Amino acid sequence: MFYLVLVLGYLVGSLSPGYFFGRLVKGIDIRDYKYHNTGATNTYFIVGPVYGIIAGLFDFLKTPAVYYLSLNWLSPDTAILVGLAGVAGHIAPFYLGFRGGRGVASLAGLCFIALFYTRSTYALLLIAGFVAYSINVSAVKMKLPVRHLLKLGALAFPLGLLVAPKITIIAIVAVLLGIALFVDAVRLTTPSFNEKYFKLKALAREKEKRRLSGYSIFLSSAFIIISLFSTEIAVVSLSFFILGDTFAPFSKIIRFLPQKLILGEKTLAGAVVIFVISFVAGLFLQSLTPLVLPLKTILIGASLAAVLDQFSFLLDDNILVPLGSAILLSAIQY
Repeated sequence: MFYLVLVLGYLVGSLSPGYFFGRLVKGIDIRDYKYHNTGATNTYFIVGPVYGIIAGLFDFLKTPAVYYLSLNWLSPDTAILVGLAGVAGHIAPFYLGFRGGRGVASLAGLCFIALFYTRSTYALLLIAGFVAYSINVSAVKMKLPVRHLLKLGALAFPLGLLVAPKITIIAIVAVLLGIALFVDAVRLTTPSFNEKYFKLKALAREKEKRRLSGYSIFLSSAFIIISLFSTEIAVVSLSFFILGDTFAPFSKIIRFLPQKLILGEKTLAGAVVIFVISFVAGLFLQSLTPLVLPLKTILIGASLAAVLDQFSFLLDDNILVPLGSAILLSAIQY
């Protein structure tokens, strides 16, 4: 029965409305245009917004459908494999020469329903895999520099607080901060090294040429937050900032969100993405970790991350958003 359900998951996942919309509405194979796949984003641009939204909803819902159906025969953890088969079907449909979509929406749908049925390590691994995969896909699509992906690795600090003594995480951050400050000291006092460093545009921003790098500023914030605040506040403020800052640039490709400028270079779309990503991350932390996180704390934390980011023209966001969130959360709670 397991293998039969697995095949069913693959077949349902292989249904690609974006491809059929392209054939029926435009008389084309949308894989020949723009992003060269059958996904919702490509459908949005090539066929039309309405068709893109419909395709996105279908792609999002088909993995929850096969997951829920498989619960009649399988455990919630094993059913994750059926959902992943659905994702594989979306990415490599047999009738399209195994060239389908990217699978981000389908994987997101699977994460969403799995969260309601299991709190196991497998669900946590699934969610971690989704975050890493979706960021990789979006980064390639948008040609984002490496520094955006490096920051994602800093999630090891807040998540490390859940499994290791606080003093251990503080020591690790302190060592990394020392290294970052040493590199900054060398480049700021050695013009030739500084010039070579900034030729690596994927790792540095031009505005950091005559000041501390974003790495040093963020690590300083992380050191202060982890040292002075409770584990709950440290995890919320750091993880919300890291995820929000990583995903915010992706708001540019979400065309149905308003791109209107609010303050400086910040947009309403970016604020919405930061809030949503932070709120969802808070729900995951609440459900999958031993942290005591009331819904009120998650909402306030997500709101602070989105609002404070708008004021980064006043102070570097690497210190304003995480440290500001930690201070305000602590003041509100106590």
